[in-house]
Amino acid sequence: MINKLNMKRFYLLASMLGYLLLGSNNLKAQDKLYPNEFPLKDVTLLDGPFKHARDLNIEVLLKYDVDRLLAPYRKEAGLPEKAKSYPNWDGLDGHVGGHYLSAMAINYAATGNAECKKRMDHMISELKACQDANALKYPDWGVVMSEVFPIV
Repeated sequence: MINKLNMKRFYLLASMLGYLLLGSNNLKAQDKLYPNEFPLKDVTLLDGPFKHARDLNIEVLLKYDVDRLLAPYRKEAGLPEKAKSYPNWDGLDGHVGGHYLSAMAINYAATGNAECKKRMDHMISELKACQDANALKYPDWGVVMSEVFPIV
């Protein structure tokens, strides 16, 4: 059963993983996961069902209110509400926000869609504000997480 303590732990872990993945300059990622990979922008979809599905996916994704997806992060961080969270995702709302951010990144990489980039940048900026607020609200979080995920 999901309770508030478990949700706080989840948000803590998500924030710290975000920091480790996005905010730390001394971490180095491998160049490639597979030796034969290539950038998504190198793939051109011609008119047909795949291009239609991709375009429809982007169209639907752009109908979501990003501030509503970010609402649970802002609430946990003690920041003022910009929008109400989507009620039907109670308990999964932060999780869904992460999938949305991934979708924006993938679609921007594949298409260069400026609105996907704008939303992705907005989400990263807001998550950084939440991370900073959480660092003040819970100063021990970074200490505990550095023991779990030491920076080498």
